[in-house]
Amino acid sequence: MISLIVAMTKERVIGINNEMPWYYSEDLKYFKKITDGKTVLMGRKTFQSIISRNGKALPNRENIVLTRDKNFTYEGVEVIHDLEKYLLVNKDKDIIIIGGKEIYDLALPYCERLYITFINKSYDGDIYFPNVNLGEYNLV
Repeated sequence: MISLIVAMTKERVIGINNEMPWYYSEDLKYFKKITDGKTVLMGRKTFQSIISRNGKALPNRENIVLTRDKNFTYEGVEVIHDLEKYLLVNKDKDIIIIGGKEIYDLALPYCERLYITFINKSYDGDIYFPNVNLGEYNLV
């Protein structure tokens, strides 16, 4: 099953300057609970923000990075360049899309389940979650 996890404000803000504009330990614990031991798929910018914050890829997860950069590599991480092909080949795998915005845009049509944390506070942002009909998905 292909799922997606995101935290966003009511205004759909998910980031500013390639970072999350908030820090909530409860949300990070929830993210870990949902993604631990699973395959997580993200874009290069999201991956690089994780590396800059943690110094390493997400532990205890299979990290997949989607990028147009054919020269991008990172030890212990699978790099892909074609989302549709990857999802087709791995259709029986549980995959969780973790961002960023471009990857959400590409992956939403393939997702069956959305894990959404709504942040009950307004934040400035320059990155927004796509405007989708949430009624089309299993929301958790």
